Amino acid sequence: MKALSYEELRALYKKFLHSQDISKATINTAYVDTFYLWRKGSKELFWSAVTATDFENEARNALIKGLSENSTGNVNSLVSGYMSHLRRFRLFLSSDEIIAPVEYKQQITVKPKPASREIIINKMYVGGYLSEGDNIGHEIINLYKADDGKNYIYLNSQGTIELSRGENSITVLLVRKFASKIYKVLAKAEGIMILDFADSKLPRKQRYKGQVALGLTYGGVSLVDLFNENSYRGSLEEEKNAYTTFVADRVIKPKNQIYITDDESVSGDNTFFIRTNKGFGKQTLREFYSENEKPESFTDLNQIIENKELWEEANTTQAISELPEPQKDPYFNFLKIIRQEDNELAFSNMFAYFFDINRDAFSRFAQEVLSVDIQTDFTIEREKKNIDLLISDKNNAVVIENKIKSSINGINERHDIYSNQVQSQLKKYYQFVTTDDEYCKKTVSCFIFSPNYNRIDLSKFSCGEKYTVVYYREIYNFFVENRNCFDEVPYFEDFINAMHKHTKDYDNELEEEMQRRFQNTIYKAKKR
Repeated sequence: MKALSYEELRALYKKFLHSQDISKATINTAYVDTFYLWRKGSKELFWSAVTATDFENEARNALIKGLSENSTGNVNSLVSGYMSHLRRFRLFLSSDEIIAPVEYKQQITVKPKPASREIIINKMYVGGYLSEGDNIGHEIINLYKADDGKNYIYLNSQGTIELSRGENSITVLLVRKFASKIYKVLAKAEGIMILDFADSKLPRKQRYKGQVALGLTYGGVSLVDLFNENSYRGSLEEEKNAYTTFVADRVIKPKNQIYITDDESVSGDNTFFIRTNKGFGKQTLREFYSENEKPESFTDLNQIIENKELWEEANTTQAISELPEPQKDPYFNFLKIIRQEDNELAFSNMFAYFFDINRDAFSRFAQEVLSVDIQTDFTIEREKKNIDLLISDKNNAVVIENKIKSSINGINERHDIYSNQVQSQLKKYYQFVTTDDEYCKKTVSCFIFSPNYNRIDLSKFSCGEKYTVVYYREIYNFFVENRNCFDEVPYFEDFINAMHKHTKDYDNELEEEMQRRFQNTIYKAKKR
């Protein structure tokens, strides 16, 4: 191989590039930039760098020296791009797919083995780690471009992978948990190349050394510095690791919301059922679906990936420098401080408090939102017979069950004798108010308060037809429109601000919070 001339080697390498799943633009760039050290230095310098035992350091130092002498651009920004091309060339060298060139240059060929295709599901924004302090999930970089203009992907949970998987043609599907058994698809990353230092067989310190040597920056701040304040179980993280696993040719986002599920019963127009043997793993943050080992799962996922109608036409991820300076969260509230934004008990207590503190306002709320005519002499009881709120006057008994993240609970494993409906807490509460002496002669109305992003199918539950779902957006709008009724009432603004996140059609709060933390950390670092 080393005996080949400059043009012979480039021709052979170009054949290899065309055998890979990468874009034409990347091929054209790699065809030139890979051989920078040869053009600006010498053949010996090029081969010494790409075959060095300590490749990351020796190649980087050679590039920095060459770029400093021959380029007027930002050397630190430029060197990362050239390094990525050299890493891909090392993959070419280590491959056994290359046929040595024969006597005539025009007959130089590459005979690729058919690569297995593989789809990796990368689950983002999960785990208690993200709720500790102001930690930033390492996977946040997946939806941004680095300052060198490239997309790097972090594979949860440690950023590592077996390098042997680089023999496959990989697509990474970036997803996050949306609901029980449903994942929202955030993007697909294609034209994947594994970074050498992400090798799972390397010691952690060596992986981190490779990450530092890569020299990535986001918004002018070193990637390795962005996670310095992350803590684990109360102490700052001391063991560093790889913060990038792949470099991708493109990261493409869906045109509209799309989801995947392993439960066929919840599939629909934009929720795609994926056949799996045991369902998506509940604990694992990464799942591998090879066309050879898991053909049914691969086929289902690949149909989504290759459906052009589902995806934007181009890579719309942005560099930090292209984004506006982050603004303060307009819905900041005390529940966010104490990390209780999804606490049903807290919201039930607040509903009881604000319903009671202005009885005229609640009477209006009952008429406009619940369609119940309640007088102002009502009583509110919390957790009577486990009912979240039981509100009654002389004519009415109103049952309110508040559901945010929890599901409707079954009271036992049995189903109704005459139907296939689950006997649940809904039936228990309804039976109580319709048989108890204090309430049975009153008009009974039952409601479930639910975030807009939840979808509750009451038909599955016995007595489900007795309940009406009232979504948080209706409740929120009433309080916003009648906020003058709560002038000078302490914590009212916090109450409606805390409610706001549950008025959205999609629960993007953690995703948005990670983006805020990431951007804020960058802007703070730049001001130091």
